Amino acid sequence: MATSLFKMPFDVEKIKLTKIHESEDLKNAKVDNLTCNHIKEIYGELKFLELHEDRPYMYTSLVTSIDGKIAFTDAPQGPLIAKLNNYDENGATADWWILNMLRTVSDGDIIGAGTMQAESDYTCHIFDEEMEEARIKAGLPPVPWNIISSLNGSDIPFDHVLFNTPEVPVMISTSAAGLKVVEENIKNDYVAIGPVYTKEDVTEEMIQKMKDNQDKVIVIATGDNAPDSKLSLYIMKKFGLNKVLVETPTYMHYLVSQGLMDELFFNYSCLYVGGQALSIGKFGKEFGSQDHPHTKMLSIHRHSDHFFYLRHKLIY
Repeated sequence: MATSLFKMPFDVEKIKLTKIHESEDLKNAKVDNLTCNHIKEIYGELKFLELHEDRPYMYTSLVTSIDGKIAFTDAPQGPLIAKLNNYDENGATADWWILNMLRTVSDGDIIGAGTMQAESDYTCHIFDEEMEEARIKAGLPPVPWNIISSLNGSDIPFDHVLFNTPEVPVMISTSAAGLKVVEENIKNDYVAIGPVYTKEDVTEEMIQKMKDNQDKVIVIATGDNAPDSKLSLYIMKKFGLNKVLVETPTYMHYLVSQGLMDELFFNYSCLYVGGQALSIGKFGKEFGSQDHPHTKMLSIHRHSDHFFYLRHKLIY
């Protein structure tokens, strides 16, 4: 049954993209995703290269200026890098639609507590009604798990709309210290998993407990004062999350530093910002000249001469 969550119409002809490059790797990709007419008509075929046994396949979607900025200093809302492209308004809508497409094929969607603080109505649901219906037809929940990533729980706004929207399943990934904060402040029914410190601590009973309590907020605690991402992702995989979208740039950069990100969907809005405006990974440690990941371009889509949509495979 379709959700009552807010939807918006997408004009296929106005946001339709043209594929101008596809790698041989992608042509031979074996992992099918669910599809529907909108995905076929706007983007084309969407496949992934592989799945992992010990963690979900991880990917992100961000829009950047030509110099890698993801927000203006005087107007820090992320979507404005796309929306203020004065030469391609529909290209910005296509950027928003691609994020919805990636939500559609995901089992979970990681957001940061900082995003929740900045946007009180933020939920990672699918705004394209046809794509939500495609999930339902494929036997998936209408909304992917909304997974809140928090170091110690102190930055989570527990009165946020996410905690007051029953149609959105919510999970929290935090540390043992964060679990205590959550237990003291959460107003919802919840189930605690952990604290867990090694893969050997993860039992079938623990995973079954998660499956039996999917109507509650699931709180995964790994590590003492900071979550162990490898371990938390391992638990999510055991729970059944095969593909996870990451919508927080800070956590995405951290996952790259740990070799845990697989793909980057970077949409390229042809405007220039410069200066000290926010860039990807600005609050994390940069890579050095002797130790940095590379990428392979899997595909490039074009909306106009002012907006491009790049898909990278990370190489560590």
